[in-house]
Amino acid sequence: MKKITRREFLKVSLVTAASLALSKPLLAALKFIPEIDNPLDYYPARDWEKIYRNQFAHDSHFHFLCAPNDTHNCLLRAYVKNDVVTRIGPSYGYGKAKDIYGNQASHRWDPRLCQKGLAMLRKVYGPRRVKYPMVRKGFKDWYDAGFPRDESGKVPEKYLQRGKEPFVKVAFEEAYEIAAKSMVNIATTYSGDAGKNLLKVQGYDEAMIEATKGAGTQVLKLRGGMPLLGATRIMGFYRMANSLALLDVKIRNVEKQDALGSRGWDNYSWHTDLPPGHPMVCGHQTIDFDLVTVENAKLVVCWGMNWISTKMPDGHWLTEARLKGTKVVTVACEYQSTSNKADQVIVLRP
Repeated sequence: MKKITRREFLKVSLVTAASLALSKPLLAALKFIPEIDNPLDYYPARDWEKIYRNQFAHDSHFHFLCAPNDTHNCLLRAYVKNDVVTRIGPSYGYGKAKDIYGNQASHRWDPRLCQKGLAMLRKVYGPRRVKYPMVRKGFKDWYDAGFPRDESGKVPEKYLQRGKEPFVKVAFEEAYEIAAKSMVNIATTYSGDAGKNLLKVQGYDEAMIEATKGAGTQVLKLRGGMPLLGATRIMGFYRMANSLALLDVKIRNVEKQDALGSRGWDNYSWHTDLPPGHPMVCGHQTIDFDLVTVENAKLVVCWGMNWISTKMPDGHWLTEARLKGTKVVTVACEYQSTSNKADQVIVLRP
């Protein structure tokens, strides 16, 4: 690019200014700026409104259930522009719902949406989204080698380097085949008396071994999820666990009424993801519908739960209960966000 000297720049600028002055008076381009007392009452330049509205214009929209690891299953609306979801908002559809008896839901459930739902676009279009099947390298090596095992039936240690090795991209068809053949191998290995003996050599409790009844499918553990989250998607794990009884029929050649599927394990209650004492005391897991009744309580003790942070869409129930006089106590190892709303705060030092 040609370098322009200061003298040449000034010469060009003066010529340009002179041309403008000849076309019309230079000061004619300046307009009087009216004094605006109330911009909501009157404002001369309104082009910004078009830009503002265009940002929120959309070609279409669709509804979906937001189901991250928080059990909420909020019914949300996604707005699409140029085939891309540009924003997410509440559906305002909860008050329209009816049960089989005709009972109408309360509009107080709306608007049901939290910051995690608003930011879900980052999850959908983020650079770290997994867009194809991947298998841990050691597991694939074990599969490619024909599922080798030692005398006790265990997988050799060199194939179990979880967290120390990369994942390998595979086609969908191959991923299905790896999963299916792996389950067949595990169920076959631990079926019958030979399978029981392997479990005994590996040190499993005698009562656990007998509980399998010789079905290798009982050794397969499928983990489901939280209760209402499971109702819409993760309960598929439990359906899958039950359907593996078909595999047991094939391996042990038993009658259908004697076939056993795999074990369904619940990571919510027993893996301490959330308060494990709740199902032991109350007989069922904590679910969101419990929170709507908080306004009927005189005292709420938040112990093992940070309501404001982990139950964002249901935070208003706690606020409304406080307006009615409900007292709140938090018990935690830190001054959590719910402690900010509490009447008394108990901080435990582990």
